[in-house]
Amino acid sequence: MKPLLALGFALLLGCFGTRAAEALILESPLDWQVVQRHSESLGTLRLQGTAPATSRLEWRITGSAKSGELPTGWQPLPSPTPQGTFAVDLTLPAGGWYRLEVRARQNDTVVAQAQVEHVGIGEVFVVAGQSNSANYGEEKLATQTGQVSAFTGSRWQRSQDPQPGATGEGGSFIPPLGDALATQFGVPVGFAAVGVGATSVREWLPGGTRFPNPPTLTGNVRQLDSGDWESKGTLFTNLVSRLRALGPNGVRAVLWHQGESDANQKDPTRTLPGTLYRTLLEQLIRDSQQASGSRAPWFVALVSYHTPDDPGSPDLRSAQEALWNAGTALPGPDSDALIGPNRDGGGKGIHFSGAGLRAHAAAWKESIAPWLLTQLQSGPQSPPPALTLPLQQRFQLGSRPAFVMLPPPHLRRQPQPWIFYAPTLAAYPDEAERWMHEQFLAAGIAVAGIDVGEGYGSPQNHPHFTNLYQELTTHWGFGKKACLFGRSRGGLWVSSWALAHPEWVSGIIGIYPVYDFRTYPGLAQAASAYGLTPAELTAREAEFNPVHRLGQLARAGIPVVLIHGDVDTVVPLPENSGTLVRHYQEANAGGLVKLLVLKGQGHNFYEGFFRSPEVVTFAIERAKAGAQP
Repeated sequence: MKPLLALGFALLLGCFGTRAAEALILESPLDWQVVQRHSESLGTLRLQGTAPATSRLEWRITGSAKSGELPTGWQPLPSPTPQGTFAVDLTLPAGGWYRLEVRARQNDTVVAQAQVEHVGIGEVFVVAGQSNSANYGEEKLATQTGQVSAFTGSRWQRSQDPQPGATGEGGSFIPPLGDALATQFGVPVGFAAVGVGATSVREWLPGGTRFPNPPTLTGNVRQLDSGDWESKGTLFTNLVSRLRALGPNGVRAVLWHQGESDANQKDPTRTLPGTLYRTLLEQLIRDSQQASGSRAPWFVALVSYHTPDDPGSPDLRSAQEALWNAGTALPGPDSDALIGPNRDGGGKGIHFSGAGLRAHAAAWKESIAPWLLTQLQSGPQSPPPALTLPLQQRFQLGSRPAFVMLPPPHLRRQPQPWIFYAPTLAAYPDEAERWMHEQFLAAGIAVAGIDVGEGYGSPQNHPHFTNLYQELTTHWGFGKKACLFGRSRGGLWVSSWALAHPEWVSGIIGIYPVYDFRTYPGLAQAASAYGLTPAELTAREAEFNPVHRLGQLARAGIPVVLIHGDVDTVVPLPENSGTLVRHYQEANAGGLVKLLVLKGQGHNFYEGFFRSPEVVTFAIERAKAGAQP
C-alpha cells in the first residue's frame, strides 16, 4: 500500500503544481483601493501580479469615468517574465468605482482570469493626531455615497467606523468628510487613519528626538540618564510606513488634528509651550516627508479645547497658526469653535457628538476643498518631467523600464503602425512633446520606447531595443517596420540601432538630433557607455560613431525628416543634422532627406520644434508604411 500512497501523493502534488502554474494572481490593485490622481482627469494605476509564464495577458476596465473615456474591450499587456511576474503602470481617467479584469491566454484559450470589483482614481488623505482624529466620537458613521474607502496598511475596505489603523472604537469625521469631497469632485476618496488617542506631538517624533519635559502619558517616550526625555519613535514609524505604502505620489495631503494633550495640562510641567510645539511639529512634518519620500503637504487644525471651563489655549493656537503663516502647513479648521451640542456628554466632553462629527467633517471640507480646487485647476507650477497620456502603459521588459502609448481602440490596426522613440529616460518623452504624441495617437499610431540609460548609441544597448521590438511585433501585433524618433541625444540611439537593423526601419524623424558623439556628450562622457576608456573609444571612433556611417542609411533607402536650430551650440547643426544630409546627398539619395532649419533657435523648448506639421505628417505616413503587410 505504501507505494500506492506515494504514487497518489505524487499525483496530488503534480496536480497542485499544475494549478499553481496556471494561476493568475493580482497583487495590485486591491479591492476598494483609491489611487491618487496626478491631474484633474488622469491617474496612474499599478497593475501587478503573477501569471503563467508563457501566456499572453490582457486587461479590461469598466465603470464610470469622471472625464474622458475608458478603453473599450480587452487591451494587451506586456508578457510575463520567465518567473511569471508582471507589472505595468496604466494611465487612466479619474473616476470609479471601476471593475478591472485581467486574463491569461494560451493561443485562443483563456487559461486563467482575475478581477477586482472596486478600483478608484481620485483623492487620498492620511489622518493623524490624537483622539479627535481617530475613533472617539459619540456616534459611529459610515459612507453614505459608497465612494469612500479606508486603508489599513495592507488592504482597503469600505469606509465605516471605527476607522482601521486608528485607536478608539467609536465614530470619526472621516466618512462624512469623504462623502462631501466625493460629491463635490466626482471621484472616490480614500483615507489612511493613524491617529492615537491622548498623544502629545512629542510622542509622534522620530525615535531619539529629545525634549526637556514628558507628556502626560509616557508609554511612547522614555527618560534618559541625563534627565531629558526622548521619543521611542513608534508612532513616527507607523505614520511613515503608511505614507510609504501609499507611494511617494500616493497622498494628496496629511490632515493633522492634535493639541489637546499639549495644552493646559493639570501638571503644568507637562504642558508644551507654544514655541516648542511649533518647533517639534515642524520637525515632524519635515522628517516624515524625508523618511517616507512623500512631499504631501500637511493641513494643521486649530486644536486645544478640553471642556466648557477650559475652551482652549491661545499659546498653542498661535503656534499652530504660525505654521500656516510660515508656509510650513496649510490652514485646517478651527475645531475649538465646535462647542455645545457638538461635544459628547451633553456638551461637557472633549470628543464630538454625532452632530459634532458631521460639523467637524464640514469644517475640514471647507479647509480642503478650495485649496484642492485651485490645485486641480492650476495644475503643476512647472511642467511635469514626464508625459502621461490616456492608455499609456509603463512596465519592465527584462531589466529595463519601457512604455507603450496606444491609440484609442477604434483607431488601432493589425498590423499596428508605430513610432520607436528615444531617448526614453525618466524625464522623456516630456510635456513639450504632448501635441506631437496626441497627433500620433489620433492618427492611429502607437508610440513605444525603452530606457537603456545614458547609452549614447552604444551597441551594448541594442539587445534592449531589439527586445522591445520583438515583444511588440511578436505579441502585440505591431508592424514589422517602425518610424524612429530621435530627440537630441536620442539621435545616437536611433541612428546606431537603425544602422544595425535597417530592415526594421521605415523612416526617421529627429528634433535637434545628435549623430556625432564628439559634439555631445563628448568622447570622455560617451566612453563609459561603450565600456571603453576615452583613449580606446578615440581609437575605435570610426567603428562606433554613427556620424561616420550615415551613408548606410541612405543606401538602405530610409527616408528622414529633421528639424534643427541654426544657432544650436549644444548639438551644432553642421556636425549633426547637416552631416546626415551630406551623407544622403553623396549617396545620391538627397530626395530621401529633408532638413527644416529654424532661424535663430538653439537647443531649447521653442514650440516650433514640437508643433511642426511637416515632421508629424511624415512620421505618421512612415509609421503606416511600415505596417503594410
